[in-house]
Amino acid sequence: MPTAGRGQKLVTMSVGGGFAGVRREVVLRGDGTVRTSDEGDTEVRRTSAAQFTQLRTLLGDPALDDVPASTVDKNAADLFRYTLRFDGRTVVTDRSAERPPLDRLIDALDKWLPA
Repeated sequence: MPTAGRGQKLVTMSVGGGFAGVRREVVLRGDGTVRTSDEGDTEVRRTSAAQFTQLRTLLGDPALDDVPASTVDKNAADLFRYTLRFDGRTVVTDRSAERPPLDRLIDALDKWLPA
């Protein structure tokens, strides 16, 4: 499970693209706060202990080490592109290929973004 100082970013996920040109971001920090931004509107919320543990467990999944740095279908149009930065890595996906450990992390982070 990753450890971090209070203000350290554990993971940043940026979501962009799609037909509407969406630009959203979620940042989980070591103090359990989550900062979200959606087209410039920013909000900071706090995770519960259970939510924080779940996110840290997903981040600590050893199977994430096997996820390639890029999984993008260059022939697909209007897919959202997810850029995740964690543990010194940057991973980019449009979710066109199943990557279960990454998909679980994206799904958990996506719940924090405004609908």
